[in-house]
Amino acid sequence: MLALFSVAFISLAQLTMKWGMSQLSLHYLSLNELWNLQLYSALIMDYWPYYLSVLAGLSFYALSMLCWVMALKQLPLSVAYPMLSLSYVIVYVAAISLPWIGEAFSWPKALGIMLILAGIYLVFPSKKAKQS
Repeated sequence: MLALFSVAFISLAQLTMKWGMSQLSLHYLSLNELWNLQLYSALIMDYWPYYLSVLAGLSFYALSMLCWVMALKQLPLSVAYPMLSLSYVIVYVAAISLPWIGEAFSWPKALGIMLILAGIYLVFPSKKAKQS
């Protein structure tokens, strides 16, 4: 369960940081403009959702690492690391589904996602194999 929480948190981290950083890059000011002291209040007032999104992403990374360290105490690496690759699937599906991320669908990327899922399926033994 901890490994799945880690996957969820790392996926949230990727998505929130992507959104925040992409918004900040759209509104990026030159360094010369930053010297104007009156601009600091505008930076804080106008861009706080984007900074908050990046900070939330960093917090999700920290939570993910905490869950991951605890999960590694209980799971063998041969199980834990394939579970971690689920984050690639989650992030890709979310990135093409969520309009504020705006990633485009691509067949080569979808094939890569299907190969990741096939690899996860092959790594985890079936219930019949466990009973034998």
